Amino acid sequence: MNIKNGWTTAAAPNGDVIRVNIIPLNKVQSTMTGITWVEVAKQVQLESGKKIELNLDGKSFYTEMNKLYKLYS
Repeated sequence: MNIKNGWTTAAAPNGDVIRVNIIPLNKVQSTMTGITWVEVAKQVQLESGKKIELNLDGKSFYTEMNKLYKLYS
């Protein structure tokens, strides 16, 4: 991935290009001594601040219905 200052680019099949930031997706896990935060996956944060989970392949995501973006390698 082409990451500079935490930001990388993602492209859609129609030619649209956006900048995104890869951030961890943390969930709460219960333990015997209380709770702890565990990273379960990665998500992208758009420049607007909206957070979106990555698809199972870890390289693509949908911003809206039928708007697929893939991260540059």
